[in-house]
Amino acid sequence: MSHRPRLFIDVQHGLCNRLRAMASGASIAQATGRELVVIWRPDHHCNARIGDLLDYDGPVIEDDVADLCRRFSSRVYNYMEIEEGAVYEEPVQAEAFPDGDIYVRSAYTLVSSHRDEAREDSFLRALRPAAPVRELLDQVPHPNPVAAHIRMATGPRFDHLSYEAPENWPAERHAEMLHWRERSQPEAFERRLDQLIEEGKADRVFLAADLAATYERFGARYGNRLVHLPRQLYDRSARQLQYALADLLLLIAADRLLASTWSSFSDMAQRLARPGRSFEQSGQDF
Repeated sequence: MSHRPRLFIDVQHGLCNRLRAMASGASIAQATGRELVVIWRPDHHCNARIGDLLDYDGPVIEDDVADLCRRFSSRVYNYMEIEEGAVYEEPVQAEAFPDGDIYVRSAYTLVSSHRDEAREDSFLRALRPAAPVRELLDQVPHPNPVAAHIRMATGPRFDHLSYEAPENWPAERHAEMLHWRERSQPEAFERRLDQLIEEGKADRVFLAADLAATYERFGARYGNRLVHLPRQLYDRSARQLQYALADLLLLIAADRLLASTWSSFSDMAQRLARPGRSFEQSGQDF
């Protein structure tokens, strides 16, 4: 049996960072006749195994065997800027190593002449959520006329959390993140939701947020109009990430999305929605 060269995609950071890197690797692998092998190791950003979240039947490595795969690959690309030797957005030139394995470590979409966004989206839409995620989806009526994703938990109050600590990113990227988090405060979403309610366009609103206080505030303001997935966890545990994936799918299903700018989660929720879905971003559109 002939052996196809492999593309190892070592996915990093949170859920949607991992999914977009994985899809990008899949697109390049398909275009270049390679076998996609996903490196998915739980860590403080995403403390869930891929099987906790997805019924994925492709090859996956979840342990330090990945280090050997990296060592013996013909070419290694690393997009993780804070790591020694990394080159963010270095073009992945799979054609330069037609018979050798390629190893890519990334939380971001890859740069390559072989990358195709339509192939990426097809790959993402074909992923099947695991049974615990599907059970969560059944708890919430959907689709909803409006969904809101409010991403706030970055900055001095959250620096003690390992996955929010500034050293996870280059200083300029962290500063940009803080800039946009400040523009995704609840009052901005409330002003826009109040307008939509007055216009008769928000009879029911689905909310996905990263703080318990946000759910409490919106529940008090909007009452039975608001739907969400109740939870006690606000961390990066496997169970919380199952809630997060269910949230993502519910955001995708809504007719209109009020999104947090500079959030991979909001970006993914719009990317996989039906074409032409109404999309507004905090700090830009409201």
